[in-house]
Amino acid sequence: MNKEETLELLIYLVTSAVGLKGEPRIYGPLRLIEASERLARLMLAEDPHNRDLEELIQIIENGKRKSTTDEAGFCEMLDAAAEKLVDCLPG
Repeated sequence: MNKEETLELLIYLVTSAVGLKGEPRIYGPLRLIEASERLARLMLAEDPHNRDLEELIQIIENGKRKSTTDEAGFCEMLDAAAEKLVDCLPG
């Protein structure tokens, strides 16, 4: 990751936290999972053959829009993303 990309992600996280003060409660997890997807994409750019990161990104991409229409489905995606992280651990 280059400095510009990491700074952009930091700005996104901090301003998201500020913006959450008046938003519905589901927006917190949505903002965090969007930031996680962005970080995973940056990591994938450095390791373009990492299938586990690709799958994690796909899980998030396929489920993040459910936050406003299918909260249970959105929560299932969060659980699936957390489970997929195990495969992303080294070793």
